[in-house]
Amino acid sequence: MTQLRCTSAKGIRLPPVRANAGVEARYYREIMRLVDEMQDSTVYWLKANYRKVEPQIVAQDASPASILSGIMDKLTARWRTRFNEVAAEMARRFVRSAQSHTDGAFSKHLRESGFSVKFRPTEATKTAAQLAINENVTLIKSIGEHHLNEVNGLVMRSAMAGRDLATLTTELQERYGVTKRRAAFIARDQNNKASAAISRTRQMSLGITEAEWAHSHGGKHPRESHVKAGHERLRYRLDKGAYIDGEWVFPGELPNCRCVSRPIIPGFET
Repeated sequence: MTQLRCTSAKGIRLPPVRANAGVEARYYREIMRLVDEMQDSTVYWLKANYRKVEPQIVAQDASPASILSGIMDKLTARWRTRFNEVAAEMARRFVRSAQSHTDGAFSKHLRESGFSVKFRPTEATKTAAQLAINENVTLIKSIGEHHLNEVNGLVMRSAMAGRDLATLTTELQERYGVTKRRAAFIARDQNNKASAAISRTRQMSLGITEAEWAHSHGGKHPRESHVKAGHERLRYRLDKGAYIDGEWVFPGELPNCRCVSRPIIPGFET
């Protein structure tokens, strides 16, 4: 294993590797293409069937609820299968893109600091990538599952309350907005997490053991403890993390955390 060392006793601090906005945007668009297909299909079939039984619903007849429940069961089964079919490949493409960016950015920082290193696949980097893939497969599937569960609830409550199709259509659009925002959060958050985890693993494979915490100065509601850690250039071990707010964490690990790290190439005397 390559062990990077520099002539400075204090070591060299490299610039942070930041998550790539383009990778995030592509991942979000890919998720939303699938969500849009699901939304269009669900709304189409619900409208068609709700319209048929709307007079009974407005009259608060109980029988339409069972008909709509059957429709939702079929839609849920269809789209659960669809999400299961595409989630793994979608997650793999995203993680490959994130890894390609982080490796490229880290390699550039090394060259600019006088180090020429050829990256090779290691068991550690393969494991980090696979863990990221697994987590994103679960999250992609959860988007469809959660959306359909919420839509099912809207339909059943609408039928039981005797609401018309126009009201249900408005509620379905509002639910779509919630799902859209959740997809955006997942794309952003997972891009930060995957980039940080893969970058950290790559750094450790080169014998880098420490880094400094760097606050992103982004987001509307930054964690004060993270701002403080960045201001103080908190130094921590890459195999352990930084002890902040009573727990060991890494930059970019917590939800909505956009913090990054400055890896420290040790000197021969450290």
